[in-house]
Amino acid sequence: MRQDLLKPFTVSAPGSVMITGEHAVVAGYRAIVCAIDQRIRMRVTPLDEPEVQIASSIAPALKAPLSDLPDGGPYRFILACLVRWSPPCGLRLEIASQIDPTLGLGSSAAITVAMVAALDRLADGSGVGGDPGTLHIRALAIVRGIQGRGSGADLAASLSGGVVDYRLPLGLQRGILNRTRAEIKVLPDLPPLSLRYVGYKTPTAEVLQRVAEAWKGREADLAALYAEMGTLSDAAVTAHRQPDLARFGASLDAYQACLTRLGVCDGAIQGVLDAAAGCPDLIAAKISGSGLGDCVLALGAAPPGFLPVAVAREGVRFDD
Repeated sequence: MRQDLLKPFTVSAPGSVMITGEHAVVAGYRAIVCAIDQRIRMRVTPLDEPEVQIASSIAPALKAPLSDLPDGGPYRFILACLVRWSPPCGLRLEIASQIDPTLGLGSSAAITVAMVAALDRLADGSGVGGDPGTLHIRALAIVRGIQGRGSGADLAASLSGGVVDYRLPLGLQRGILNRTRAEIKVLPDLPPLSLRYVGYKTPTAEVLQRVAEAWKGREADLAALYAEMGTLSDAAVTAHRQPDLARFGASLDAYQACLTRLGVCDGAIQGVLDAAAGCPDLIAAKISGSGLGDCVLALGAAPPGFLPVAVAREGVRFDD
């Protein structure tokens, strides 16, 4: 290992919001995901002792030997990375987050991307792999190992920053994490974004399980709905590139209607959507994420109760 890599450094990654493509992305269709200017920062200090020390303002401190790391808990994504790619030395990790973990906003993806990138740097390219495509696949393996499933769209936004046109090939959807790469293409800037939290969040894995149970015995109908949603995502990407804001907004509104048919738009979300509908200069409003709680996204003028969100121009980065 080069001596300069033994020096402390800071790595950070942005959170993210889904613009369109929720749920259908896990069936191999495209999504638009946007990095937001709320970041997780992690100060990494190499230690002589073969242990990990984690300090954070959002969870109790943790200290454990590298040879016997615990499972689960608030640091589960970090610990899973350390188990999979053991660092060449002990580490002290000091974490500061601008992302409220109760809101989602890609906080798990951001910390996973930051940790994978930090281990890549410590390994000097020999242990994790240095290019973004490899880092994405490695991070996706961690997320799936913990959650059982995941599209990786939020990981792509945290890695690249900006607005991303994302698709995960079917081979990767089926768990074949090899040299195949996700399709990650940078898109132009979006209209102004704003979010409103509905007051509660259902974990994504639980939402996906509820959807599977609700559509049991109607798998062909579900596949047809996902295909319709995929067509709408394609239309949104095309309209956004032109740009054609009217068609872009219409595609997002139609996608929201599909999410309602899917069963992930509950009464609280619908109430927020109804209140936003009358706002002048609103382009579209829809669920951002898996639904059954979480946030509603608005594009264009921010409706009452919505908070503006800035786009993060940079993805994962090092600040020495």
